[in-house]
Amino acid sequence: MDDNETPALEPDLTRDIFKQIWTRTAQEREGVGFQNTDAIDSEVGTGTSKKIRPTFANLHALKLSCELVRIFITETVRRAATIAEAEGDTKIEATHLERTLPQLLLDF
Repeated sequence: MDDNETPALEPDLTRDIFKQIWTRTAQEREGVGFQNTDAIDSEVGTGTSKKIRPTFANLHALKLSCELVRIFITETVRRAATIAEAEGDTKIEATHLERTLPQLLLDF
């Protein structure tokens, strides 16, 4: 499949995923499990506490994030296919994907 044929990720989906992560992080920060809340808030400055400020991303940042995730997924599948082909397999298995992750994390 050519990169031009690869469907793009929707910015709304990316925003929803980010929003879920931001909400979970805020809940952890407010909960018992997160320590040193004062140190993090004091780095932001007076009146701009992370607890008070809403977290958001503009449209350009969301589009860029979508493109980066798309490239990451495409490269992961390509590398897993190479490994599967080298082993003589015709299908990409979870083990092929798992073997690509350490190098991908270093590359990206």
